[in-house]
Amino acid sequence: MAGLLIMFALLAGAGAYAVGYAFVAPRDSFLRSVPGGMVLAACVLVALVGPPSMLGVARSASGALGDGIDPALYRALWLGLATLGLLAGMRVWRMRPGGRGGRLFALDESPSGRAAAELPLADSLEAALDVLSRERVTMRDVPRLAETIRHAGARFFHQMPERQSELYALVTRHAPTEVAAEVTGLLLEGAGRR
Repeated sequence: MAGLLIMFALLAGAGAYAVGYAFVAPRDSFLRSVPGGMVLAACVLVALVGPPSMLGVARSASGALGDGIDPALYRALWLGLATLGLLAGMRVWRMRPGGRGGRLFALDESPSGRAAAELPLADSLEAALDVLSRERVTMRDVPRLAETIRHAGARFFHQMPERQSELYALVTRHAPTEVAAEVTGLLLEGAGRR
């Protein structure tokens, strides 16, 4: 019975993820259509009604939860997974305060916005440079990313080659040549080597 309860808590998280993603999905997404709305309604029901209903079924089947599951802990797990799923679906890490149109928060899907959100999550210099490559950062994006790139330089100073020319060559393997010099300079500033 414990496995079934945990499965319903995970389904609640997955349903909440789908609902959160519907907030930021493109206009032509399936979730923004009438059938998608019905799927979202089902996801909401699964997320809100499924886990507590299963908890009641488990109690009535065994009298008390004999599997060693504390009902308060189960509710915390369910609510935590649903909240995490909703926030992950909304891609909350990409939201910035003071968006366009007077909204409190806005989703920034520009290359510089995506890079600014992903760079702090990089776990190595190579991964940080891979973010710049994947998001196709241009010279216009570099001023906006300057502080984030400096921070990456401070975090990964120990992974940088000693010679500036070697660092520049490493950056050019990942970033376009027109931004490589700026990115190299910002990395060196962050590492305190400039």
